[in-house]
Amino acid sequence: MNVCMVAYSYYQTDHRIINYAESLVERGCRVDFIGLKKATKTKRFMRLKGVDLYSIQSRNHNEQSIFSYLYKMMTFFLIGCLFLLWQHLRRSYRIIHIHNVPDWLVFMAFLPKLLGAKVILDIHDIFPEFYCQKFNKSSDSFLAQLALKVEKLSVSFADYVIVANDLWVKKLRSRSKKSPHKFCAILNYPRWELIKKSVPHTTKKYFTIVYPGTISHLHGVDIAIKAMPLVTKKIPQARLHIYGLAGNADYYQELHALIEKLNLNGKVELFEPVHHEELAKIYENAYIGVVPKRNGIFSSEAFSTKIFDFMAAGLPVVASRTKIDLHYFDDSMIMFFEPENHMDLAKCIVNLYKDKKTRESLVKQSRQFLAQNNWSVRKKEYYRIVDQLAG
Repeated sequence: MNVCMVAYSYYQTDHRIINYAESLVERGCRVDFIGLKKATKTKRFMRLKGVDLYSIQSRNHNEQSIFSYLYKMMTFFLIGCLFLLWQHLRRSYRIIHIHNVPDWLVFMAFLPKLLGAKVILDIHDIFPEFYCQKFNKSSDSFLAQLALKVEKLSVSFADYVIVANDLWVKKLRSRSKKSPHKFCAILNYPRWELIKKSVPHTTKKYFTIVYPGTISHLHGVDIAIKAMPLVTKKIPQARLHIYGLAGNADYYQELHALIEKLNLNGKVELFEPVHHEELAKIYENAYIGVVPKRNGIFSSEAFSTKIFDFMAAGLPVVASRTKIDLHYFDDSMIMFFEPENHMDLAKCIVNLYKDKKTRESLVKQSRQFLAQNNWSVRKKEYYRIVDQLAG
């Protein structure tokens, strides 16, 4: 069976898509991916672990307005429509699995669907709320209402809708006329083999705190940096290592200025994003994983993949107390701090440093949770959807 995945993202750093694609390859499927390329580092075509990657557009993450943001997406959409149709005529895809953001990428499969392909829309992020929080707009604004209408049309067009968490499944069902049986939640589960490879953390020179992921105001990276003067006052050997892409160039510069202002050079470092295999090595030299995202109409319900990754690596997690995290976890698995409160974050980090038993208890409880919530167990749900659509 031939399957194509489409996303306005980079394959190598999107672990959700990697899980889907490699699992289909394991079943003997031919899998293509159509997505973005980094400006100078990615070839237009390459094969990675059996998946054929087609990079049709580059992106520099320098959008300063909603219009530049949408312009790049529209360019990707138009090029992608033609390329996907061409590939479908060559490959005759049985399944086309399209990932948002944005939702309307699903219409890239309009002609292939007429020719017999079944279409999955995978909603990583709900776009109306994402737009409102990212650009500080009201939910009643024209573009927010337009995004809501586009979401409804996109959901209706797809043959099946996969959503990144249960809260969003409930929300999408409530504002769609689609059958409830055409929705399901699949979280960004970690791989069991990575969990089994995790090793106990030995004594290191530094007490390293890690944050891997998007570097943006919404993700609260500045909050973690602001906590560090309080942390290093109690723990002189504490270090914060940040790995990721800058969602906004101005914000990235603000972080550098903040590090300078707080005299944190050498104590807080910003690194380029790394592949999942490299992150596993980084986690072995860390003590705590931090998820400092802000509260908000979108982020309070956005599940952070980093939490699962930290748990899989045997790292205790410090995360902001948001609605989505309280839905899946409790205080026995995560040490929560009040959102956007850098002093409370610092307090939690210091408390974990002092209390080895609490660190070990958090890791033990999170491991028990992951035993039933990892990709090796949960990928059966994805197989069920694919088999159902393929007939």
